Amino acid sequence: MNPKDNIAVIIPAAGSGSRFGGSKPKQFLNIGDETVLEKSVNLFLEISNIKEIIVAINSDEDLIKSQSFYENPRAKVVSGGSSRSESVFYALAAVDQTVEIVAVHDAARPWVTKNHFEDLLVQLDNHESAQGVFPVIPATDSLRMKKGDKTIPVDRENFLHVQTPQIFYRKSLQVALDKLKNENLHMSDESQAMEFAGFQVLAVPGERSNVKITFAEDLAYDIGKELRIGRGVDFHRFQPGDGLILGNVFIDCELSIMAHSDGDIVLHAISDALLGAAGLRDIGYYFPDTDEKNKNLSSLKIIHKALDLLKEKGLKPRNIDFVIVCEQPKIGPYVDQLKKSLAEILNIRESLIGVKATTTEKMGVIGDGNGIAVYAIASLKNF
Repeated sequence: MNPKDNIAVIIPAAGSGSRFGGSKPKQFLNIGDETVLEKSVNLFLEISNIKEIIVAINSDEDLIKSQSFYENPRAKVVSGGSSRSESVFYALAAVDQTVEIVAVHDAARPWVTKNHFEDLLVQLDNHESAQGVFPVIPATDSLRMKKGDKTIPVDRENFLHVQTPQIFYRKSLQVALDKLKNENLHMSDESQAMEFAGFQVLAVPGERSNVKITFAEDLAYDIGKELRIGRGVDFHRFQPGDGLILGNVFIDCELSIMAHSDGDIVLHAISDALLGAAGLRDIGYYFPDTDEKNKNLSSLKIIHKALDLLKEKGLKPRNIDFVIVCEQPKIGPYVDQLKKSLAEILNIRESLIGVKATTTEKMGVIGDGNGIAVYAIASLKNF
C-alpha cells in the first residue's frame, strides 16, 4: 500500500483557549455555518485517503456531541491531556496500528486547504531521509527581543512562523512522543518533539491563509476572505403533459416543461449560480441547445459538469437558495423532497439549502399558468 493512501489525522482540541477569552472554547465558535473545529475535521473527512481523524477533547466537554462529524465512522473522539503533547500522545494511541503516516493539525487553524495538505504529502514523499515535514512562513513584521526591561531589535530574516498540519511517519512520531512522556517534557509542537528525539524533519513552505485563531479578533479574518456568490435564473413555458422534474424530484401534475433538455429548471438555475460564483461561463456555453447531443439531456449531467468545473478550481458549494415562481403546480408539498435530493447531488447538508415558492399574483404569462421561473443564488468555498 502507498503510505500516502494510509493516513490518520490528529486534531488536539482539549484546550480552553485562555488567551481567546469568552465562555465557550474557541474551537466550538461558529464561522458561518460550521464551528471552527468542524471546518477542520470536515475538510479532512472529504479527503478519501485519510483513514481516520482522531480528535482529542477535554473529557468534560459536552459540546463535542453537537458537532456534525461526531457520529461519522471515520472520526474518533478521545480524551485529551493537560498539555498539547499529552493530547497528541493519547490520540496517537487510538490511531489504527496499520496507519503509516500521521498528520497533526491545530483545531484552531480552520482555513487549511486540501491542496496545501496534498502538497505537504508530496514534500514528505520527495525527501526520503526526512521523517516528517512542517510548514513555515517568513516573519514579515519587524521583531524585537525582550532583554530585561529593554527590547532589542532582531533580524526578522532569521525567524519563521511554524504552522500545521505537520506530517510524520507514525512509528517515528510514537518514538518521539514516548521520549517526551518518559522525560516528563512538553513541547509546543510535534516538530520539536521529533527533533528532540533525533529525527530529521523538514521545514517546507506554508500558506499565509492558514491562519490560527488565538484571539477573538482573529475570527474577523474570515470576513476578509474572498467571498464567491453567483446567481442563476431560468424560465420555461409549460405544455400539457404527465408531470415534470424539478431538482431531480418528480412533480405529479398534468404539465410538462418545453425544453431542449429534460427541462429540470431548478438544476439549470442552480448550475448557473454555481458557475457564476466561480467566474465560469453559463450552462448554454457548455451545453448549447444547437447541439443535437443535448436533446433530452439529463440535467443531472449538467449540474455534475458544473461541480466538476468547480472542483478543478478548488471550489465546492457552500450553500444555495432558490425561489420557484409558478401558479401551478403547488410546490409546497415537495419542499422536503427537494432539499433531500439537492443535498445528495451537491454533497451539502439540507440545512444549507433554502427552497421557496411563490406566484406572480396572476400577472403575466406565468400568472396565467403557462410557465415557470427559478431564481437561484449559490455561494462557494475552497476545498
